[in-house]
Amino acid sequence: MAKGSDTKEIIVILLLLLVAGLLFYLAFLSPAACAGCNAKVEFVFSPEAQDEVVSFIRSAQKTIDIEMYVLTSEDVIYELGEAEKRGVQVRVIMEPRVEDSRKTKTFAILRELGADVRWASFGYKLTHSKFIIIDGKKALVGSINLSESALRKNREAAVLVEGEEVKRLAAIFEEDWEKATFVGENES
Repeated sequence: MAKGSDTKEIIVILLLLLVAGLLFYLAFLSPAACAGCNAKVEFVFSPEAQDEVVSFIRSAQKTIDIEMYVLTSEDVIYELGEAEKRGVQVRVIMEPRVEDSRKTKTFAILRELGADVRWASFGYKLTHSKFIIIDGKKALVGSINLSESALRKNREAAVLVEGEEVKRLAAIFEEDWEKATFVGENES
């Protein structure tokens, strides 16, 4: 009888070792890849966000895509012109229904600087988006308009995001770009 009991104990011990080994393996197994798992996120707060936003724009090597409710900051407009001079493709979607007389002036200045600018679609009540995509790889998304008040005086918040999820935002920009209108079509 002792021999059968020893065999059962050995089998139980082997099964326990097998389960422990499997749990150990699962504990140290690399997690499966998931959308957004490789994302890098940093926060940007204003007031005093201007330097960080300008630096972000300055980091562009190929493209800058902006969808912005209010864009009136002279420093940002200047930096977009500098990007164009470096050969960076700049595309901007602006909201035409903003109650600010500077919007048409900003639109014209950006066009003169070489940026491709369009008025946001009237298919939405408003295009209240506030984001910048750099080289299709990183984005600034949040409440920060590109205005002196938003960048230097208001409490605003945004996140800088890098990773696969930026592709989703880029797809939204492309969809809105196709719906947007060219100069003169929506000017008010």
